[in-house]
Amino acid sequence: MNERSCVTWTVTIGGYSEKSDLDEALSVFHAMDEELDLVIVIHLILACGKFGALEVGKLIYNYTISNGLKSNVTVCNALLDMYAKCGSIGEAQKLFSTMNVKNVVSWTTMISGFTLNGKFQASLDHFNRMLKMGFQPNHVTFIAILQACSHAGLLEMGLKFFNMMIKTSKINPGLDNYSCMIDLLGCRGKLKEALKFIQEMPLQPDAELKAAAPYVEMANIYASARDWNGVADMHVEMKSKGVVKWPGQSVTVVDGKCCMFTVEDRCRWEGFRVFETLDGLVLQLKDEMDSFDLEEVMLLFSHGA
Repeated sequence: MNERSCVTWTVTIGGYSEKSDLDEALSVFHAMDEELDLVIVIHLILACGKFGALEVGKLIYNYTISNGLKSNVTVCNALLDMYAKCGSIGEAQKLFSTMNVKNVVSWTTMISGFTLNGKFQASLDHFNRMLKMGFQPNHVTFIAILQACSHAGLLEMGLKFFNMMIKTSKINPGLDNYSCMIDLLGCRGKLKEALKFIQEMPLQPDAELKAAAPYVEMANIYASARDWNGVADMHVEMKSKGVVKWPGQSVTVVDGKCCMFTVEDRCRWEGFRVFETLDGLVLQLKDEMDSFDLEEVMLLFSHGA
């Protein structure tokens, strides 16, 4: 293209970011000869959070300061998300405390960030502060606070928030909300109640491909209890309902370049070296673990946990 407008740059960078190609997004970013607009900045910040590219994110953060974008609440929310996902929850707290304008996304991002970084009490405290400030939690907020309860093993509090979502906030629980409750019940040994949640949760035909999480959660709970029949039953039920579990992915940044790994990806030659290493590790584990433990490890490997 001979002429490129800000819209062209925005669409290009946004497209690369959505396709998880941070390298190309940053390449286009460096090639730009004009000021970034708000949408480009947000795309890049969110992409940095997704890839854990903290140092790149800091460069873009400095750009927001020098160009007067730091006061924009949407930019700040994206920065909060990036810091939290990169493990810099302290930086997220500092930014949050300086924000003159906060919305429900700001509070939700902080609650989710604390949960992601293992600070469950801080998640609960911020949720209560949010309510006192008059903000109404949304569907995503309840996912974040239920995850905090799940990881902290707070069954009664989790049930309280789940009921609050339905009765007070008038929000219909989504599959992610059910998944959190199933995990919480299972971890507290309430397997019958967890199974009842799965059987009673609504499953729309167009949501089947997104519904794997509750079933996988329940299968993992059975695996932790070494109930292999229960694991098999969950996989049979998933198959009968056409529920698909997409392979897990992870991303790391090496020498400034983003590398993505997908479970059971054998298309690239590096993949064979990875699996050779895993096979070697499993062989080493044989001498240290009993047969049931080894079976559980192999189960987790096979499902990309």
